[in-house]
Amino acid sequence: MKLELNDIKKRLLMRSAVAITIESGRIAVKLVRGDADGTKPAPSLSVPVGGDDVLKDPDKAGQELGVALNGAGIRERDCVVCVPAGWALTASTDLPEVAEEDLRGYLELRAEREFSSSANDLRLGYCAYSLPSGQRRATLAALSGKKIEAVERMLAVSNRRATSISLALEKCLSKPEAMIHFLTNGNHTDVVVTAGGGVAGLRSLTGPQANGDTAFDPVAFCRDVRITLGRLPEPVRQQIRRAAFTGPSAQSLCVQTRYDLLRMGIESSETTYAATAVGSPQETVGAAAEAARLKLSGQAIAFEFVVPETKRWQELFQRFDTQRRRMLLAGVAGLVVLPLLLLFIRAQIESHLESEWAHMKTKAEELDALQQKIHQFRPWFEPTPQEMELMNSLVSAFPEDGEVWAKSVQVASGNKVSCTGFARSQAALLDFLTRLRGRSDVTALQVPQWQQMQQVRGDKPIQFSLTYQWEEQHD
Repeated sequence: MKLELNDIKKRLLMRSAVAITIESGRIAVKLVRGDADGTKPAPSLSVPVGGDDVLKDPDKAGQELGVALNGAGIRERDCVVCVPAGWALTASTDLPEVAEEDLRGYLELRAEREFSSSANDLRLGYCAYSLPSGQRRATLAALSGKKIEAVERMLAVSNRRATSISLALEKCLSKPEAMIHFLTNGNHTDVVVTAGGGVAGLRSLTGPQANGDTAFDPVAFCRDVRITLGRLPEPVRQQIRRAAFTGPSAQSLCVQTRYDLLRMGIESSETTYAATAVGSPQETVGAAAEAARLKLSGQAIAFEFVVPETKRWQELFQRFDTQRRRMLLAGVAGLVVLPLLLLFIRAQIESHLESEWAHMKTKAEELDALQQKIHQFRPWFEPTPQEMELMNSLVSAFPEDGEVWAKSVQVASGNKVSCTGFARSQAALLDFLTRLRGRSDVTALQVPQWQQMQQVRGDKPIQFSLTYQWEEQHD
């Protein structure tokens, strides 16, 4: 039997999670279920608490979030959280050929050089991508410990816990093609550059608001976009030819920056995402829904700030995640389980037999007592009548061809037998007498000489008379 560890892993993964997206003016909540529960309706809601409110008073934000979740009937505790990309400090670095367990140590050393804060005060996350030449690079993001603590405090007050905290990069990594994404969110816009299967650049800029209250300078905005693209490696910069817009101010930003982007060689008309209506289901989902689906399927999330906790069962799977070790594990399990299985089967058989014996024990004891009495009194009874044995002894001496036959047989007291009969010849009569003498239960056979002379008459037939003593034989 083949040991499928991947199937066991899937069974041990989470089945559902609460996707929480912290935006500038609200918290978008969506209950995301796995494939097994995909047919059930998943509630979603929006809490009027912005990112600044979470950092300022996480206790109050947690109370409002808990009330909203309980009111919507969402009881799950595991949460996948996405925070605004503007909260993070970013840098870019090469990825050396190191083991996965050594990669985080290398990134912490790079963070000491790139960021002014100490690495101990930051939570690090990264997203890897590849250059056209095949060289591996990564975009490094860092969140301050205070912001992470504020998010965790908010969840603790609402009786929830974070299994993942990452950046809100909606629709950027579902198709990580070479393009630039503009994610409008309140009064700022996150500029995300994707290339080589990951995020190559990340920056938060001041953008237009959906209500148009604040003045927006598209020239200054595009200048900052040009600076952002100029910091990218040249092979990546040459690949950026398309732009995508999403969020409440997507349409306004696209119209105001279209011509400046065209001067930079970036086409935006065919890849514009129109803003969704306020209060619609899509507007309520948030960027964390995509991250929650990745988490439930066991896939990696870009810019993960929660250090994954390796559980005992995960360590066990990593040890035996090869064909040879699986076979070894199956053999050892067979040696342990097979004797236990045999003992279990034997115990079940013994239990069944003991149950049957308990039902028949009383009758068996009665039959055994009766059998003991039969053995005790058996010598007083004869299983076969003596007369039958006596006659059988005499008859067995007569020849089968009928040359000798009896006329009369008398049995006197003491088993003394007298027999008279006829024989067709003297030879047959002598043979009969010889066979009768040869029997062990015949004694004292008498055929007097004077009787032989007088009572054996003629040749055809010859009359005879004899007496003998029959002795009972015992086994």
